[in-house]
Amino acid sequence: MSTIKNKLRRLLIDKGLVITMGDRPEVLHHHSVGIEGDKIVFIKPSSEVNSEGWDEVYDARDMAVMPGFINCHTHAAMSLMRGFADDKPLKEWLEDYIWPSEAAFMNRENVALGTRLALLEMISAGTVMFADMYFFEDEVAKACHEAGMRVLLGEGLLDFKTPHFQRPEDGIAFTLDLASEYAHDPLVKVAFAPHAAYTVSPTLLKKIAELSGQHNLPVHIHLAETRQEVEDCYRAFGSHPVDHLFNVGLLNHRLITAHMVHVPAEYHARLREAGVRIAHNPSANLKLASGFAPVHEYLQEKIILGLGTDGPASNNNLALPIEWRHSSLITKMLTGQPETINAFDALYMATTGGAKVLGVDHITGSLQPGKAADIILIPLNKPHLLPVYNIYATLAYSMHPTDVDTVIINGKTVMRHRRILTLDTEKIITQVKKVEEKIAHYFHLNNRRNGKK
Repeated sequence: MSTIKNKLRRLLIDKGLVITMGDRPEVLHHHSVGIEGDKIVFIKPSSEVNSEGWDEVYDARDMAVMPGFINCHTHAAMSLMRGFADDKPLKEWLEDYIWPSEAAFMNRENVALGTRLALLEMISAGTVMFADMYFFEDEVAKACHEAGMRVLLGEGLLDFKTPHFQRPEDGIAFTLDLASEYAHDPLVKVAFAPHAAYTVSPTLLKKIAELSGQHNLPVHIHLAETRQEVEDCYRAFGSHPVDHLFNVGLLNHRLITAHMVHVPAEYHARLREAGVRIAHNPSANLKLASGFAPVHEYLQEKIILGLGTDGPASNNNLALPIEWRHSSLITKMLTGQPETINAFDALYMATTGGAKVLGVDHITGSLQPGKAADIILIPLNKPHLLPVYNIYATLAYSMHPTDVDTVIINGKTVMRHRRILTLDTEKIITQVKKVEEKIAHYFHLNNRRNGKK
């Protein structure tokens, strides 16, 4: 029997401006990051590092070297529905456009394609992990393995038929099967993903709460997104959505709540004490006119908080730099306090904070020896990024999503010099254009039948 082990790839990121993130600001000038296999093995002054003998050396002079971004809430495959149902309120958007199009087009093949389109976009903007809530999530897992992307996936659970399952009970069983299959996978994590309190019955939510505790799986749900949702919850159950989730047993440290726009201040301490995690989605909330979450109050209360893009049909992009800019600038305007959500806070929500929301901060979200090599490189020698007096401010307020040059996930380079290495970009785009024609034709005919423009 051979005792020879596979040699780990050794990569050196040399002479960069290393931004470690974590719970306190730390910027290391002229430092190098050593990677063996999937792990960071050291971060040292470049003067102490021998650049000979490595499998590959990335020259990071004039570059920021930092943790990749984490998207805490999206519906990746909805990239195929980007832009066809814009400028509408949430209820009309869902009931008249999104749900009918999902029934007509979101089969297994198109979910696989839409997810890959979203992965191209996310990787190119520096994302290394995302939380997905959609259908045919086994296809999402396959796409993420192909791309080399991390994911917390959750099969969308609703009281009514979905494109994947006739009954929600089948979706629950499928979730448990996925959790078992990917229990030890380095890239794929699994969550329960009930859509919302207004689409999932209390009985089903109680069942999910019970199984979440038994199997130690997170629960990812939309919550308090619109005023109408809150009013409907009072009418149906006599309580605010936060109280409703408490009543069904879901208000605990395993809960990831997307949006949390309409949550009165009296609930904030309770959320922190319960360990609830919040995925803040500023662009989608603004575009759907749902309101704006009180993120400054959540931060003051020390609630675990990260950023999400929501789906590409409601945003319409998947770039975290746009999210932190919206979050920071609008919060400053609403509070009248320019120091609210400072530049470090903005980047923190997209990195370490996001990792905490998804329960992976022991793996990723900051650069430390022993953690996964989830790293991005951002060239700083561009007109809109110069001069650099405060690197956090430069990135928080001046960075474009397309500034990301290189993306490394779990030690594997998935994008280098803006070229994605793990997916066939041209093939995906060609396939997407064919689906676009079908969806456009379908809605053109339907709108003519219904007298809509």
